[in-house]
This record gives sequence, C-alpha cells and structure tokens, in this order.
Amino acid sequence: MAGLLAAATFASGGVVSGTAAAEGPTPPVVDGVVRDNVDNTHSPRMTAELTAQGVGTPRAAAADVQGIDVARHQHPGGAAIDWGQVAGAGYRFVGIKASEGDYYTNPHHAGDQTGASGAGLYTFSYHFAIPNVTGGAAQADFLLDRANYRQDGRTLPPALDVEANPYVDDDGTDHCYGLTPAQMVTWIRDFVDQVKRRTGTDAIIYTAASWWRDCTGGSAAFASHPLWVASYAPTPTMPAGWPDYTLWQYTATGTVPGIDANTDLNYVRGGEATLDALATQASAPAGYTAVDPVRVLNTRSGAPVGPRGSVVLDLSSRLPAGATAAVLNVTGVTTTSPTFVTVWPDGAPRPTVSNLNLAAGEIRSNLVTVQVGADRIVRLYNNTGSTHLLADLAGWYAPDATGLHTPLAPRRVLDTRAGAPVGQGATHTLDLSAAVPADATAVTLTLTGVSASRSTYVTAWPTGAPRPDVSALNVRGADPTPNLVTVKLGADRSVNLYNNSGTVHLLADLAGYYAPGGGARFVAVVPRRLLDTRSAAVTWVPATGGGSAVSLPTYGQDGTAGAVLNVTGVAPTVGTYVTVFPRTAAAPVRPGSSNLNLVAGQTSSNLVSTAVGTGSQVWLYNGFGTIDLVADLAGYFVTV
Repeated sequence: MAGLLAAATFASGGVVSGTAAAEGPTPPVVDGVVRDNVDNTHSPRMTAELTAQGVGTPRAAAADVQGIDVARHQHPGGAAIDWGQVAGAGYRFVGIKASEGDYYTNPHHAGDQTGASGAGLYTFSYHFAIPNVTGGAAQADFLLDRANYRQDGRTLPPALDVEANPYVDDDGTDHCYGLTPAQMVTWIRDFVDQVKRRTGTDAIIYTAASWWRDCTGGSAAFASHPLWVASYAPTPTMPAGWPDYTLWQYTATGTVPGIDANTDLNYVRGGEATLDALATQASAPAGYTAVDPVRVLNTRSGAPVGPRGSVVLDLSSRLPAGATAAVLNVTGVTTTSPTFVTVWPDGAPRPTVSNLNLAAGEIRSNLVTVQVGADRIVRLYNNTGSTHLLADLAGWYAPDATGLHTPLAPRRVLDTRAGAPVGQGATHTLDLSAAVPADATAVTLTLTGVSASRSTYVTAWPTGAPRPDVSALNVRGADPTPNLVTVKLGADRSVNLYNNSGTVHLLADLAGYYAPGGGARFVAVVPRRLLDTRSAAVTWVPATGGGSAVSLPTYGQDGTAGAVLNVTGVAPTVGTYVTVFPRTAAAPVRPGSSNLNLVAGQTSSNLVSTAVGTGSQVWLYNGFGTIDLVADLAGYFVTV
C-alpha cells in the first residue's frame, strides 16, 4: 500500500495511493486510477448505453411493487434520506451500495440500512464489482464484512453489481475490465460461491443484457441466481440465461419523496410474495429439551429408500409447535452401494450437503441437527443404490425451552483402554458429576468404539431410566468408529453406555452441556457447505506435537459461542483422526481428543459441536498423512 486512507469512507484492500476525507469528495486512487465513480449507483457508461437503446414507460405486472437503490450520491452534501417519506410513498424495498472493488465503503450504508429497515422496507446490500483489481472471492468477502447480512426475514441476499467498466478511459482495458468471457465467468463464480459459503444464499446478480453478452459470452451458468436487470425500455431486455427478471431497474432518473437527488427505480416481479421468499428467515435462538431416546423412523418395516429417493419423517406428534430444530441419530442399514444421506426441512430445496456417508454393506450412524419448519416435517434423501434408514429422536430446540448450551473445547472423560473393555450385554456407567454443573440436564459427547471383537452397537441413555431400543453408535470390527451423542443426564449426572455384542473399548470426549442456569441458545440454519478441500486451496498449518490443521471461519453472527458442523473426511492416505477445536492462537496444538477416525481410503462423517475462537474460527486438525475435509454448517450457539 503506497499510502494510508485517512477515514472509513474508503477501506483499504488493494494497492491504493492518496488520501480521502471522511465526508469529502476526494476519491481514492487505486493502481494509478482515480476511482471517481464510487459515490454512484452505477456506471455512467451503462446509463448512456441503456438510454441509447430506448426509454419508455415501464409495463410491469399489476402485482409488481416498486423499490429503489441508493448510494452516496443520494446524500448530496451529506443530507440524510427521510426513510419515513420513502416508505410513505409506497416503496417496499431498497438496494444499498455497500462497497466497490476492495477499496471503498459507502459511509451511509449502515445508516441507510437501519433507517430503511426501521421504516418497514426490505433491504439488501450490493457490491460494485471491479474485476481487474482483485479476485471474486476477495471482493465478496469485502462486501460481506460490511453488509451486516442477517437472516431476519427482511433482508434480501447480497447482490453483485457487474456492469460496464466506469474507469475504462484510465485503466488501459475495456468495458469488460480486460477479462475474456471465460475469465469473467470464473470471476463471477468465485464471488457468488463465496457469498453462498458465507450466507447460504444465492447472490442477486445485477447486469444489463448487452454487457452480459459482450463480457460473459451470454453465459447461462448463473440462471439459478435472482436477476436484477437494468433496462430502461418499456419491457426489459433479458440477458442470456435468464427467462425472466426478479428485480428490474427501469430508470435512473426517478424522483422519490425524502431523497434530494435523482434515484434509480425498480420493480420486483411477483411483488411482496417475492420479497418475502427472498428474505431468508433463520430460526429464532432456542433452548434445548433432551428426551429419553426414542425410535421415530425404521424403513425396515417396508421398502428401502432407493437411488435419488427420499422418505418423509413427520415429527409433529413428537415436537412442540414452536420447535426450531430436531436432534436425530440417523443410521443407514443394508446399503447396496456407496452413498450419502441428506436430511433437511421438508418443503425447502434439498441443500448440497451430506449428513451421513455409507459404504456398501455398512451400518453407520451419525447425529443430525436439522432445522424444522412450522409443520415439523423433515425429509431424508439417499443418493445412490438403496438403503434402509433409522432415526432416533434425542431432543429438540424451541425458543421457550430452558436448556442453554455451554460449548467446550473437547475434553476426554472416558477411555476404557486403561482397563478392561465393555463386555457383551454389559453396561458402563459414565459419571459426569465432576465435569458438568449440578443443574446440567444433558451433555454432548463424541463417543468412539475401538478394538471391537465383532460388529456391535452401543446405546447411550440416562442412568436410572429403562434402556431404550435405540443405538447411539454402530461399530463394525476393530477400526475406531465415532459418533456425536447428545444424551439426557440421569441420576447423579451420569449416563449409561450399553454394548450389545462381543467386547469393545469406549472413548468419550465431552463437547458441551445444557443447563437452565446460563449458556447459549441454538440458531438453526439451512445447511450450507463452508469447506471442501477437494476443490478449494487451503493452508495446512503444522501443529505443535505433530500433525497439521486448517483454520475455518464459521461466519457466526455477533455473540456466537459455538458451532455445529457435519465434518467429513475423504480418502486419507493412512489411518488418521480428525479433531475440531476453537482457534485461540495463530498455531494449533495437537489435541488429546478426536471427532472422526478413519482408515486409509475411507470416507466418513461425524457431527461436531464445538466452541469457537476469535472471529468464530475453529481448527480442523489431521493427525497423520494427508486427507480432504468437508465441513457443512448446521447452526450456531449464540449468547442472547
């Protein structure tokens, strides 16, 4: 960086020279180019092109409702927008410019977001792309670090504004920023993929048909993303790849009560219903109610779930009306080919994540925390071959439930290898009275079976209660097999662990506990993939004591204390173990516990509940050899 920027108006990121005052007109200089378009909503070149193509009275459907988009330009002389007047004039949504490139932050973004939301408008933040400054993922991060995106039912997904280069006269390129169509498509893909990773939503894409044709070659790769089209003709000209628009910017010269400058006007196709559908609503922060485990699904009484098939699990008779998520132990049985299973709220699109990975002939369990809707129905999908599915209910989350969670760095509380294994038909009682407070009602443990003399299953349940006809862990042979278990505490804060067949050593690592006296509430989210080292370059950091770890930001909201992740290990080169723990220092230290145990070449997953460190980050540690890791987010624990 050649110079320092004097104020928050222009945030650092690229190679920047010069200075800018907090509210002054001086634009930043980046790579020798004066960035004098930062205050505007769009490029003057695009406005000229659209005007030349024809301007007319827009012909929108009767159901469509109007909105606006604003930038610093709509604050002449620093004047505030009167959002009450804007709302009173019938406008229902606003797009607010948050950033440009990697060097500019709109100083009015936060205030406009708060004011517009307070006046009852739907809001969203957008980023003006400058693809020849930095990469797409980096600019997505630049936007998201400023956008204050929340799944509150009133905030639309972040938007990417990609249009004619406003600096073409000075940067030596062209209106496509000097990128080929293939390079531009890659840049856009990197941006929207990062938005998806961090927010779970498909970014809105703003563009004009002519620019999209010239600069992406008319790519149809982003048809699943909501289109915000810029077209000033009576009916919009659509870019290739989209059959219709979601948002339509139909003029740049609107007059809006409460704003002392010309303003872009927009329609949303489908009106209020579309806005409501775009504004994702996360579950309310909720406490936990643990129950004695009970089987709620067993397809062995009928046909297995076939390839690309699914089964519906209705939990409405088991969960209270206000429940936000269910905790299920899901088991695959009699699997005919390698496959994965996904669990998600019925009625929602199936997310591109996995909850359970199965090899042919394998019996394997995995704990699943799944968001539920008002109907309390979930769906379980099988990808290939056929498999029977079992599900045991361990508890649920609801806003009025009293169980608050204290997430912990993993701590080993049981290892029978110091003595005799647990025999056939035997029960080991695990006393946790020294590990959790007196008012604790449930615990979360990573339970691992080691050196089993034959295939068996293990049941975990509260001491003092009858043993239920369920399994918490299915162990096949001598290889270590883990599973996360959330179990209600019984007498004297203890739980029972029953082994059905042969002998097996049991290990237990405490990940957290629930108690009414204090802790965090759970916010369930639509599952989303945060990490896949098979397709993304990551940095493995050597750990003190051996092994290495990769740092993962979980992108938690303010007050995040912990995260729930489904972690999958893929094709390790040698037998290894994986541990997830809070990142509290620049370098990891080899942990004394495990979340996932794998043999060479295996693919296996386990749910992980973990405290988070600075910036909601965790370490994913690998003990030996090399391995690919996949991490899918199920939700957060937040202090409220």
